[in-house]
Amino acid sequence: MNLSILEKKIIKTLLYYDIFLYPLTALEIFQNLRINHTSEVEVENLLDKLVREKILFRKGSYYLLKDDNSYIKRREKGNIIAMKRMKTARRMSWLISKFPFIRAILLSGSLSKGFMEADSDIDYFVITHPNRLWFSKTVLTLFKKIFLLNSKRIFCINYFITSDNLEIQEKNIFTATELTTLIPTFGPSVYDEFYDKNIWIRDFYPNYPKRVMDKVLPERRGIVKPLLERILGTKLGDKLDDYFMEMFENYNRKKYNKYDPKEFKIAFKSSKRESKHHPRFFQKKVLNELNRKIKELEQELQISLN
Repeated sequence: MNLSILEKKIIKTLLYYDIFLYPLTALEIFQNLRINHTSEVEVENLLDKLVREKILFRKGSYYLLKDDNSYIKRREKGNIIAMKRMKTARRMSWLISKFPFIRAILLSGSLSKGFMEADSDIDYFVITHPNRLWFSKTVLTLFKKIFLLNSKRIFCINYFITSDNLEIQEKNIFTATELTTLIPTFGPSVYDEFYDKNIWIRDFYPNYPKRVMDKVLPERRGIVKPLLERILGTKLGDKLDDYFMEMFENYNRKKYNKYDPKEFKIAFKSSKRESKHHPRFFQKKVLNELNRKIKELEQELQISLN
């Protein structure tokens, strides 16, 4: 079976989302393609061809690799849950934005893809003022534990970076997907700069549109937040930030001491300018599963997707 480069890209796009049992529309396939020399019409024509050849299946407006209606029901149910919980996420973003040294807030994880299950967490990607990342992380962690009863369901913050370190160094399909789909909720100017610094994601997703910012909360300083930042923008604040960084690092080393050292550095990235806390190391699982699915489909169809 001879497939064009574009057909292979279409199949690999669906393979990636098949990891999450998530069928795509023709527009979503076009936006997620890792090739930009095409159009929506061309993609739709090739999708119809692949369906006729029984490589893909079409259910209503969705395309998928398996003839399974349960995928459609699961997606549509998850889309509805995500729409409802978006209101909670925006309210919480407004609250987080009031804390000192918070410069931008973006929604990540499943919510940023427009899909959530009943027990899914709302994940936040936070950008802080330089040299106040660990102070901000500590304050927000205490807020969650004390006032939200440690609820991850509405308040899960697992990635922090500082505003002077906006380019993400891990450049792969998983990271590109996460960054491309981030939904900004606070700090439009910082998000603009963040997007420009990570323009490399266009190598993976050249057709994916930049997020619109009509609902993004502007950077209104007010009175209390600037006052607290002046008080804590001293050598005392520097020492507190250093202390909290060491505290979190020691905690992670003790709790996750069975991790492979190389994998630990990726799953628990820790520096004065970046903090990542991914104990399930979802990135590794997704990339391994993608490679497995590609090899499996290549054997089944006797084709090469490279």
